[in-house]
Amino acid sequence: MPSTKTLIISISSMVVLILGLTYWFISDLDWNLKENARESMGEETGSSVDPERYVDDGEESITSDGIPSENKFQDYIHGMTHQKVIAEDKWGIYQISEERIDNMLEVLDKVEGTAEEYKYQDFYTEALIEWDNGNFNNAVDVHNHIWNLNGGTIGKAERLMTTEEEQAYIEETYNKR
Repeated sequence: MPSTKTLIISISSMVVLILGLTYWFISDLDWNLKENARESMGEETGSSVDPERYVDDGEESITSDGIPSENKFQDYIHGMTHQKVIAEDKWGIYQISEERIDNMLEVLDKVEGTAEEYKYQDFYTEALIEWDNGNFNNAVDVHNHIWNLNGGTIGKAERLMTTEEEQAYIEETYNKR
Protein backbone atom coordinates (compact mmCIF):
# COMPACT_ATOMS: atom_id res chain seq x y z
CA MET A 1 0.00 0.00 0.00
CA PRO A 2 1.46 3.39 -0.98
CA SER A 3 2.15 5.91 1.74
CA THR A 4 -0.12 8.91 2.26
CA LYS A 5 2.68 11.21 1.07
CA THR A 6 3.07 9.25 -2.20
CA LEU A 7 -0.68 9.24 -2.71
CA ILE A 8 -0.92 13.04 -2.21
CA ILE A 9 1.99 13.63 -4.60
CA SER A 10 0.38 11.37 -7.22
CA ILE A 11 -3.01 13.04 -6.92
CA SER A 12 -1.43 16.53 -7.00
CA SER A 13 0.58 15.60 -10.09
CA MET A 14 -2.54 14.33 -11.84
CA VAL A 15 -4.48 17.50 -10.99
CA VAL A 16 -1.64 19.71 -12.29
CA LEU A 17 -1.40 17.61 -15.46
CA ILE A 18 -5.16 17.77 -16.06
CA LEU A 19 -5.24 21.55 -15.46
CA GLY A 20 -2.26 22.07 -17.76
CA LEU A 21 -3.79 20.00 -20.55
CA THR A 22 -7.14 21.75 -20.12
CA TYR A 23 -5.46 25.18 -20.33
CA TRP A 24 -3.49 24.12 -23.41
CA PHE A 25 -6.61 22.74 -25.11
CA ILE A 26 -8.70 25.85 -24.39
CA SER A 27 -5.90 28.21 -25.49
CA ASP A 28 -5.37 26.25 -28.71
CA LEU A 29 -9.11 26.12 -29.39
CA ASP A 30 -9.46 29.89 -28.84
CA TRP A 31 -6.49 30.58 -31.13
CA ASN A 32 -7.93 28.31 -33.83
CA LEU A 33 -11.34 30.00 -33.63
CA LYS A 34 -9.76 33.43 -34.07
CA GLU A 35 -7.49 32.21 -36.87
CA ASN A 36 -10.48 30.68 -38.71
CA ALA A 37 -12.44 33.91 -38.29
CA ARG A 38 -9.56 35.90 -39.77
CA GLU A 39 -9.35 33.52 -42.71
CA SER A 40 -13.11 33.70 -43.32
CA MET A 41 -12.84 37.49 -43.54
CA GLY A 42 -9.96 37.02 -45.95
CA GLU A 43 -7.26 38.34 -43.68
CA GLU A 44 -3.80 37.20 -44.59
CA THR A 45 -2.74 35.10 -41.62
CA GLY A 46 0.86 34.80 -40.62
CA SER A 47 1.77 38.03 -42.39
CA SER A 48 4.13 40.47 -40.79
CA VAL A 49 2.88 43.75 -39.41
CA ASP A 50 4.89 46.93 -39.62
CA PRO A 51 5.05 47.93 -35.92
CA GLU A 52 5.38 51.61 -36.80
CA ARG A 53 2.08 51.53 -38.69
CA TYR A 54 0.09 49.24 -36.42
CA VAL A 55 -1.85 50.72 -33.54
CA ASP A 56 -2.98 48.29 -30.86
CA ASP A 57 -6.26 49.68 -29.61
CA GLY A 58 -6.28 47.17 -26.76
CA GLU A 59 -9.24 45.17 -28.06
CA GLU A 60 -9.40 41.83 -29.75
CA SER A 61 -9.56 42.35 -33.50
CA ILE A 62 -11.79 39.28 -34.05
CA THR A 63 -14.20 37.96 -31.42
CA SER A 64 -14.60 34.26 -30.71
CA ASP A 65 -17.78 34.25 -32.81
CA GLY A 66 -15.94 35.64 -35.84
CA ILE A 67 -17.02 39.28 -35.63
CA PRO A 68 -14.20 41.76 -36.29
CA SER A 69 -13.90 44.88 -34.16
CA GLU A 70 -14.98 48.03 -35.93
CA ASN A 71 -11.33 49.05 -36.28
CA LYS A 72 -10.52 45.73 -37.95
CA PHE A 73 -13.59 46.01 -40.20
CA GLN A 74 -12.39 49.47 -41.26
CA ASP A 75 -8.96 47.98 -41.97
CA TYR A 76 -10.53 45.46 -44.34
CA ILE A 77 -12.50 48.07 -46.27
CA HIS A 78 -9.59 50.52 -46.31
CA GLY A 79 -7.21 47.81 -47.54
CA MET A 80 -9.65 46.83 -50.27
CA THR A 81 -9.86 50.41 -51.57
CA HIS A 82 -6.13 50.29 -52.28
CA GLN A 83 -6.85 48.09 -55.29
CA LYS A 84 -8.93 50.92 -56.77
CA VAL A 85 -7.28 54.21 -55.78
CA ILE A 86 -4.11 56.19 -56.41
CA ALA A 87 -2.53 57.31 -53.13
CA GLU A 88 0.96 58.41 -52.16
CA ASP A 89 1.29 55.62 -49.59
CA LYS A 90 -0.85 52.55 -48.91
CA TRP A 91 -0.88 50.63 -45.64
CA GLY A 92 -2.71 47.32 -45.68
CA ILE A 93 -3.96 45.35 -48.65
CA TYR A 94 -6.92 43.03 -49.04
CA GLN A 95 -7.82 41.91 -52.51
CA ILE A 96 -11.36 42.65 -53.54
CA SER A 97 -13.44 39.57 -54.21
CA GLU A 98 -17.14 38.77 -54.32
CA GLU A 99 -16.62 36.36 -51.42
CA ARG A 100 -14.92 38.98 -49.24
CA ILE A 101 -17.63 41.55 -49.97
CA ASP A 102 -20.36 38.98 -49.20
CA ASN A 103 -18.61 37.99 -45.94
CA MET A 104 -18.40 41.61 -44.89
CA LEU A 105 -22.07 42.22 -45.68
CA GLU A 106 -22.92 39.13 -43.60
CA VAL A 107 -20.97 40.57 -40.67
CA LEU A 108 -22.92 43.82 -40.99
CA ASP A 109 -26.18 41.84 -40.95
CA LYS A 110 -25.03 39.92 -37.84
CA VAL A 111 -24.18 43.04 -35.83
CA GLU A 112 -27.09 45.21 -36.99
CA GLY A 113 -29.34 46.10 -34.07
CA THR A 114 -27.06 44.43 -31.49
CA ALA A 115 -24.66 45.81 -28.92
CA GLU A 116 -21.85 45.06 -31.40
CA GLU A 117 -23.34 47.26 -34.14
CA TYR A 118 -20.68 49.48 -35.65
CA LYS A 119 -20.76 53.22 -35.20
CA TYR A 120 -20.46 53.73 -38.97
CA GLN A 121 -22.68 50.77 -39.91
CA ASP A 122 -24.70 52.69 -42.52
CA PHE A 123 -21.56 54.01 -44.22
CA TYR A 124 -20.07 50.49 -44.52
CA THR A 125 -23.35 49.04 -45.75
CA GLU A 126 -23.79 51.68 -48.47
CA ALA A 127 -20.19 51.28 -49.65
CA LEU A 128 -20.27 47.48 -49.73
CA ILE A 129 -23.66 47.30 -51.46
CA GLU A 130 -22.26 49.49 -54.25
CA TRP A 131 -19.22 47.21 -54.50
CA ASP A 132 -21.42 44.12 -54.44
CA ASN A 133 -23.20 45.61 -57.48
CA GLY A 134 -19.86 46.08 -59.24
CA ASN A 135 -19.74 49.85 -58.74
CA PHE A 136 -16.45 51.04 -57.23
CA ASN A 137 -16.83 54.73 -58.14
CA ASN A 138 -17.06 55.50 -54.41
CA ALA A 139 -13.65 53.94 -53.59
CA VAL A 140 -11.85 57.30 -53.27
CA ASP A 141 -14.55 58.66 -50.94
CA VAL A 142 -14.61 55.42 -48.91
CA HIS A 143 -10.82 55.39 -48.64
CA ASN A 144 -10.58 59.04 -47.60
CA HIS A 145 -13.49 58.83 -45.14
CA ILE A 146 -11.81 55.96 -43.28
CA TRP A 147 -8.44 57.67 -43.68
CA ASN A 148 -9.91 60.78 -42.00
CA LEU A 149 -11.58 58.75 -39.22
CA ASN A 150 -8.15 57.34 -38.39
CA GLY A 151 -6.37 60.70 -38.46
CA GLY A 152 -4.59 60.09 -41.76
CA THR A 153 -1.78 62.45 -42.69
CA ILE A 154 -0.02 60.57 -45.51
CA GLY A 155 -1.65 58.59 -48.29
CA LYS A 156 -4.88 60.40 -49.04
CA ALA A 157 -6.48 58.90 -52.16
CA GLU A 158 -6.21 61.24 -55.12
CA ARG A 159 -8.32 59.47 -57.74
CA LEU A 160 -9.54 56.13 -59.03
CA MET A 161 -7.05 54.00 -60.91
CA THR A 162 -7.55 53.40 -64.59
CA THR A 163 -8.27 49.82 -65.61
CA GLU A 164 -4.66 49.45 -66.74
CA GLU A 165 -3.29 50.85 -63.47
CA GLU A 166 -5.50 48.53 -61.45
CA GLN A 167 -4.42 45.50 -63.50
CA ALA A 168 -0.76 46.41 -62.96
CA TYR A 169 -1.42 46.86 -59.22
CA ILE A 170 -3.12 43.46 -59.01
CA GLU A 171 -0.26 41.74 -60.84
CA GLU A 172 2.38 43.48 -58.73
CA THR A 173 0.62 43.08 -55.39
CA TYR A 174 -1.39 39.87 -55.39
CA ASN A 175 0.31 37.67 -57.95
CA LYS A 176 3.57 37.74 -55.94
CA ARG A 177 1.98 35.66 -53.20
